[in-house]
Amino acid sequence: MKVISTADEIEGIRAIVALGMFDGVHTGHQALFREALGIRGETGLPVLALTFHPHPRTVIGRSNGYNTLLTPKEEKIMLLEDLGIDLFWSIPFTRDLAYMGPEDFAWRYLTHLLSAKYVVCGFDFTFGRKGSGTPEHLKAWQNDLGFHVRVVEPYVMDGQAVSSTRIRKDLAAGKVEDARAFLGRPYCLSGKVSHGHGRGRTIGFPTSNIEVPCEKLLPAGGVYAAAVRVMLLEEARLGVVNIGTQPTFGGTKVQVEVHIPGFSGDLYGRNMHAFLTHRLRDERTFPDAAALQAQISKDLCSAWDKWHEAAWPHSFTLIRAYDRMLAQELP
Repeated sequence: MKVISTADEIEGIRAIVALGMFDGVHTGHQALFREALGIRGETGLPVLALTFHPHPRTVIGRSNGYNTLLTPKEEKIMLLEDLGIDLFWSIPFTRDLAYMGPEDFAWRYLTHLLSAKYVVCGFDFTFGRKGSGTPEHLKAWQNDLGFHVRVVEPYVMDGQAVSSTRIRKDLAAGKVEDARAFLGRPYCLSGKVSHGHGRGRTIGFPTSNIEVPCEKLLPAGGVYAAAVRVMLLEEARLGVVNIGTQPTFGGTKVQVEVHIPGFSGDLYGRNMHAFLTHRLRDERTFPDAAALQAQISKDLCSAWDKWHEAAWPHSFTLIRAYDRMLAQELP
């Protein structure tokens, strides 16, 4: 997949343009891209994912938590490449762009710069000043602007429409199982392993601290079962992940710590991916280290039960994207 950096690289490309933020690249987004790829099969035209960065809500003053993302830009690129998308262009979202009229946006970006032949978007896609542009506007303008519009209806699972907003709410409540179903893969936390306080090692459960990028959304604090991947390991391993502040030891900073049962190698400086599969419990304050140690033993038993039930050592949907992320990030 070719990643476009400037408008000069994209002018007149004659593409099928898939429009949206695509945060999460969830099952609803995947349905939209299947529609675009179906058109590619009929026409031979390339599919271009046209998105924005940073999230528009952070620019117009209604961030409401959207300063963190389900899939930061590099993760999104890798996932879209796995779907077979040909081109990716992330437009810098500025206040000038936020105040651009909807028809001006459509003409400048879709017609003038891209010479788009097809535009594919979700039923709830909005654009232009105050989000006043809608798919119905694009349909009304399509003949004048020279492209055909396909609007993808809500993608429904278990009677619920899949959306990034819904997934964010699930993660904020620690419902990683629900988020996993809507994403089509377990939610992934990744980053370099850094030195921590070493407290886990003193009670027999050494942990790796993952430096998760600040733009990545963290689920609710608590303890989770996870499938952990590191380049030096041949396959995913069971992990127990704690997201929280270590209240038993008086901590205040939120950290992501991973314990891999039975592993004793040196992972410092390595890149680690932890795919959260199940929530085990809330983070709690224990009266002493011995009580915490006893609870961690119970957490491990619960995690092993979940691991064997789900056969997590096997491949995940779109796992190739994360393989490439690990390989690229090696020191």
